[in-house]
Amino acid sequence: MTSKRKTGLMYSDAFANYKAGDGYLCMSAGFNPWMATNDYYDTPERVTEARDLLEKSGLMDKLTPVAPVKADKEALVGFHSKEYIDKLERLSAAEGGEVGELCQIGRGGLDVIREAVGGDMAALDAIMAGEIDNAFCLQRPPSAHAERDRGFGFCVVNDFNILIDYARKKYGLKRIMVIDFDNHYKKGIEDAWYDTDEVLYAEVHQTGALPENSAADRNADMIGEGAGKGHNVVIPMPAGAGDEAYIKAFEDVIIPIGLQYRPELVVLIAGYASNIFDPLCRQQLTATGYRKLVELAQGLADATAHGRLIALLEGGKGNYMSFCILKSVEALAGESTEVTDPTAGLIVRNHLTPDQRAAIDEVKAVLAPYWKL
Repeated sequence: MTSKRKTGLMYSDAFANYKAGDGYLCMSAGFNPWMATNDYYDTPERVTEARDLLEKSGLMDKLTPVAPVKADKEALVGFHSKEYIDKLERLSAAEGGEVGELCQIGRGGLDVIREAVGGDMAALDAIMAGEIDNAFCLQRPPSAHAERDRGFGFCVVNDFNILIDYARKKYGLKRIMVIDFDNHYKKGIEDAWYDTDEVLYAEVHQTGALPENSAADRNADMIGEGAGKGHNVVIPMPAGAGDEAYIKAFEDVIIPIGLQYRPELVVLIAGYASNIFDPLCRQQLTATGYRKLVELAQGLADATAHGRLIALLEGGKGNYMSFCILKSVEALAGESTEVTDPTAGLIVRNHLTPDQRAAIDEVKAVLAPYWKL
């Protein structure tokens, strides 16, 4: 039986009220004059539906609320240049605009981002103080793809890199592990930590999906450089992979490496774009599968980091994502609700296939000089 934990939930109505802009899925309204603009990907429902399901299920009553405090604008500078943050401030104070490939900021967007960053820091502070064991930050807009001087794919500011830098400077942490089961590889994370062994990035993603902004989209040998060699763990997974493939990648690669690395903090890029109903991606993960992945990540944190894990919401869209988030938070809290996975009994082909196994075996071979796998 899973032990119960004191889990924090960081949330603000600012995340629900923010409008990033108009568009259709990943394309902004100005991308194509013939395109309808009534179904943009990053909408308030990404957080409000999950919040509502947490409340209806009764799980919300078992969580510890973490109130965000808006971070200073200066806290965003570091990984990002001051010039880029100044640009975001100007656009945010006006009507918003394009800030990178497939990326736009809406009116007031920088204030929302500052609240998310401040909330992430507050959640980490509560974890480090022992007030809570772990936390889920139910926030938007997404952030992990953002690069130093531009946004990418809905991500304007890289909250993850800011939080990791904060943890390193305030708490002196020397081994932080970032685990990512979202659908796309994050060049924004690569840019910050590719040459250090003090942050280990381990991820599994759908290869060949949408624009490639890093060679790691298809190449498992993007393993880091210098002191960071072996600390950028890339698992390109073929389209159509589901629970069994992702669980196998965790059990054979990510968790064994984590147990050898022994992180002092686990940061989870909690993106759900690989869920079976996501409109942009082509993987088949279920809410049940996500619960198992989070249990594995939390087990690693329990083994090496006194249970310290902080999860920040990243990608994903659609009502089914709320079930994926609920099951993830159940795993963090060691709780169960009466809510069942709507896909139970519907998925008839969710087993490990030869191409999925080959992808995992290739990664193991590439990383064999650095880790026992």
